Amino acid sequence: MLYWWFGGMNPLFMVFVLCPILAVFLGACWYASVWCTRAIALGVSLLLPLLYITSDWMTFTANLDAWLLYGIGYSLVTWATYRFLCAVMGYKS
Repeated sequence: MLYWWFGGMNPLFMVFVLCPILAVFLGACWYASVWCTRAIALGVSLLLPLLYITSDWMTFTANLDAWLLYGIGYSLVTWATYRFLCAVMGYKS
């Protein structure tokens, strides 16, 4: 989907740089804000790989396993960021 806007983007940049940064941002939002709950943060990070997988229907169906693998990985990055902030800053009450 992002390739429609940025045609010359390297796919590895999306996989290893941009999406992990977004996952860390979601973990920080989960910690710092009231509106970003666990379901929102982990759900959106699970759906992050769809940004670079869904260029068309055939690509989406061929890469369902990659979506699940990377989605769980980005969700773990989001959860680890939240836990790290809780350990460093203290739990919110």
